[in-house]
Amino acid sequence: MFGGTFGIVSQGLEILRKSIDIRNRNILNANNPDYAQEDPVIKTFVPYGISLETIERVKSLHYVQQRNAQLSLVSSLDERIKNNTRVEELFQEFTQGLGGIEYINTFFTSYQDLMKDPTNEGARANLVQSANSLVGYLKDRKRNLDTISQSIDYSMRQYVDKVNSITKKLAKLNQEILITYAQTYARGQDYKNILDERDRLLRELSEYINIRVQEDDIGRFKVETSKGFVLVEDKFSWELAYDGANKRVLWKSKDGSQVDISGEISGGRLKGGLDAIADLQDYQNRLNQLAKKLISEVKLPAKTGITEYYWTLNYANSTDPLGTSGTITLNGSSSVIINYTSTDTLTDLANAINSAGVGFSAVVVANPDGTYTLQITSSNPSYTITDSNGMVGGRVFEGTGIADIKVAGDISTQLSNLDYSKADEFNQYSRLWWDNSKNIYQGLTSAIAGNLNSYKKQYDIENAVLNSLNAKLQEMQGVSIDKEFMEVFQLQKSYQALAKVVSAIDELIQTTLNMV
Repeated sequence: MFGGTFGIVSQGLEILRKSIDIRNRNILNANNPDYAQEDPVIKTFVPYGISLETIERVKSLHYVQQRNAQLSLVSSLDERIKNNTRVEELFQEFTQGLGGIEYINTFFTSYQDLMKDPTNEGARANLVQSANSLVGYLKDRKRNLDTISQSIDYSMRQYVDKVNSITKKLAKLNQEILITYAQTYARGQDYKNILDERDRLLRELSEYINIRVQEDDIGRFKVETSKGFVLVEDKFSWELAYDGANKRVLWKSKDGSQVDISGEISGGRLKGGLDAIADLQDYQNRLNQLAKKLISEVKLPAKTGITEYYWTLNYANSTDPLGTSGTITLNGSSSVIINYTSTDTLTDLANAINSAGVGFSAVVVANPDGTYTLQITSSNPSYTITDSNGMVGGRVFEGTGIADIKVAGDISTQLSNLDYSKADEFNQYSRLWWDNSKNIYQGLTSAIAGNLNSYKKQYDIENAVLNSLNAKLQEMQGVSIDKEFMEVFQLQKSYQALAKVVSAIDELIQTTLNMV
């Protein structure tokens, strides 16, 4: 009789001790954001005593997934802001009031100074110096943007490696959950530490990529991107890869094929990195547009000494009318005057020059900025070419864009052979060129500042939502220290009461033995 009773009481003491340990564990983790409160479920079976039926985790999968999705969004914005801030720091206008606009203004000021006094040697030197400085500034900014692009590529590879590492750990946890569930089934299924680690890893994974999670009854899970690409299922995990050459995130199938999922990623630092790459490409394109505009537009009224001349005006289409009437005088193997009207096209003018047969040839060409102009080639640099409206000149810059822009190699020759009579016309042209260059550059800096400001505002809003969700989760699954202390107090009282029963049984046994 005493043996059966003693066994029931001992079992009760063990269950109460385990319950006290669980409550103490709750108290110790009260400030751990990844900890879910757990409640021991004790049931009474009269007359057989008590049992620890299960250990319930206070967890809301709905709110956890909502929090993780919001964390993905906030992380993507944070990554985008980080990289755009680095771009902003390159352009000094935001901090010192200096930078590209100053270089552009200095160049065109020196250009107009020269056109006002084309014989001034100092003005010529200033033009060459300011042109070289402007090119140097643009190339420096290109190198800086390229460096940021390389840095983003490095970060993307790091993030992909992190995702792959986490998914491997999660797949391993799926196995551990199954094994530990079987081992602890009769003892309340206490594998809380594994489930907490699972939740921590899922939250960490959400920081890098948006995910969708499906959970079974014992806590195993399937993890997919929000668009359905599987990352973890059962004991298996799928890897991602980053293609830096094409700026793509790839999902690697088990059959060895790879799928571009860049457009399917909607959150996490991978999304922020892809968005930052798109932003950077836009900034690089704008800088390239400025370089192309300078190459295409800016010309000097050179009349001899070089072999390549260009029509001063540019046209959206090669068949557009010239819009002006005048004459071109070619002094080559012989002299010829070519008349043109406002309704003529570049092709008409090219045909007339080619038909003259005096050592000049012409062809309609596309400018780097996408417009069209007339390229006139002299077979002898000593030949001269003049236009009644100042519509012919030599390029100040050469190249195809930001990658190879440079000051024209024959700039000094051009400056030594200016057509002084056309300086006023070219001074007028330069006002439009100046405005065009400033507008492109100001569009670049405005885009950088505007984007960054917009991303920061959105971040503040979404981060506030994230904080609210974290607070809600803490309220739902967090630990109330006051409540836990009360539970511990009640359990200790029950434990002490049962301990007294053990003492009483021990005394009865001793008394009985003494009576024998």
